Amino acid sequence: MAHEPGPPPSQSPWIDASRPLTSAIGVWPGDRPFQLDLAVTDGVTVSSFAASCHAGTHLDAPRHIDATAGGLETIPFERLIGLAEVVTACAELVAPEHLPAGWSPATARVLLRTNSHPLGAPIGPGFAAIDARLVHWLADRGVLLVGIDTPSVDPFDSHELPAHRALAARGITWIEGLWLGGVAAGRYELVALPMAIAGSEAAPVRAVLKRAVP
Repeated sequence: MAHEPGPPPSQSPWIDASRPLTSAIGVWPGDRPFQLDLAVTDGVTVSSFAASCHAGTHLDAPRHIDATAGGLETIPFERLIGLAEVVTACAELVAPEHLPAGWSPATARVLLRTNSHPLGAPIGPGFAAIDARLVHWLADRGVLLVGIDTPSVDPFDSHELPAHRALAARGITWIEGLWLGGVAAGRYELVALPMAIAGSEAAPVRAVLKRAVP
């Protein structure tokens, strides 16, 4: 029996919450920029790419800040697939008091929309980050994954990386560099799987959202 065709891309219920990897994507100073090389031979295209594992939308593993900790392979798929809540928070360092009044997480996955790092922007000072107090506040309420629409959960000039360390200490998985422009606050189905790069402390993620049925 023939299957009914799915909706065309323009009508898909899924929203791409990833930043496209192009030569224009910002990377941390000193990191390898994204580069795509194409070769066409006898009508067959074969491409190769090089990039920092922290380019664009990416998942960090605890090994990123502790060489003895687990890598990507230790993060269960269940963390990265399921109901998530997008919440808007506007502050340089997002703390519990910057969340909407009376808000409390309704899902185990929280995605912070700060609108502070436009597409194509270079990585430098000025993007929003997470106060370690918020990490503990969310962990106390059962949150297992936190995402943010900026290059890092810590400020650009941070050396101590308190948010990274708090997330790892509380067992929370984190995604950096989401693109949530145009995504309204609310509940969504999230799929955010990283590339299976063996031994790596981070990997690019294709994160997609679908509005959850109320």
